[in-house]
Amino acid sequence: MATLDPYLIFSGDCRDAMEFYATCLQGTLDSIQTFAESPIEVGPEENDRIFNSVVVANDFRIRASDDLAAHSVSQGTNFSLYLHFDDAKEKDRVFAALSNGGTILFPNEPNFGMLQDRYGVRWMLSH
Repeated sequence: MATLDPYLIFSGDCRDAMEFYATCLQGTLDSIQTFAESPIEVGPEENDRIFNSVVVANDFRIRASDDLAAHSVSQGTNFSLYLHFDDAKEKDRVFAALSNGGTILFPNEPNFGMLQDRYGVRWMLSH
C-alpha cells in the first residue's frame, strides 16, 4: 500500500506558505525542519531554508520544502508527487517503471529516490 501527497517546492518562502495553507485549510503545520536540522550539509546562508514540512488537514497532507538558492524554481518544476510505500520492493518496482524513458534526479536509495517521468512529472518515492 502507498500514500500519495503533493510536494511543493518554494524559493525561500516555504514557511510562510505552509503557515498560510494550514490556516486556510484549518489544519496544522505538523512538522517543519530547516536545512540546518537536516542530514544534508549546506552553507550557512541556506540553514534557515526549509528542508521538509508537512501540513495536515482533514484526511490529506501537503508536503513542501525550499529549494537551494542556486536552483531556480518555476511553475512546472515547483511540485512533485510524493509516494510513500510500506514495502521497499514495491517502491523499487514503481521507481524503475516510472523512470523508464525519464530522468533520475536523485538515485533510488533504500529510503528515497526522485525522478522526472517521460511526461515531465516529478515523483518522490520513499519507504
